[in-house]
Amino acid sequence: MLRIGHDAPFEPFAMVENGQSTGLILDIVAAAMKRMKRDFAFVVLKLDESEGALAAGTVDALAFKGDTAERRARLDFSQPIVVSGGALFPRAGMPPSKSLKDFASKTVVTPRRGPLFAQIAKAAPEVKLLESTSYAESLELVIAGKADAAALNLQAGLRMARKSYPGKFALPSEPYIAVPLAFAVAKGKNAALLKAFDATLVAMKADGAVKAIEDRWLGR
Repeated sequence: MLRIGHDAPFEPFAMVENGQSTGLILDIVAAAMKRMKRDFAFVVLKLDESEGALAAGTVDALAFKGDTAERRARLDFSQPIVVSGGALFPRAGMPPSKSLKDFASKTVVTPRRGPLFAQIAKAAPEVKLLESTSYAESLELVIAGKADAAALNLQAGLRMARKSYPGKFALPSEPYIAVPLAFAVAKGKNAALLKAFDATLVAMKADGAVKAIEDRWLGR
């Protein structure tokens, strides 16, 4: 039985409904595993524990992680399942922003274990980085006035801000940086699984299966 970890909630890509793991990316991964004739089970993990669970062997793979240069030292990635991106969520009343330059000498909060922390530290050292452990904590720190904006995945951040904090944020319309989300395994391990997943994903994109799942979740 293949154990596949995933962050949750990370809407619309991953969530748990009625005890079942579902979401745009999880449905794609599940469909790929069925085509590959692999028995699998999803394992729900917190954002800050997923890589540790993979390294410890608690799970065999991660359904998706942001594919960044910093993470490639520890993980091997498939081709992108979805290309998403990092976006900025300032408090309501502030102008929407699509540039880190708008926050020079200001504080931006993002999960330490997420892909954007290292990216911001390298690309925008003039920004004051504040660590959090989750998306919810990031947004709450902005509301509390301890940060000027949260840096989060565009789609996941929009879903959470609209659902849990309506009217509290100036919502972004586009990301400030693209971040591919891809299936991941520990560095140097499970190469055969990764190769098979890649081949299956290519076939699913070619025959429209991926697009059908995307359309169902995004309402296009």
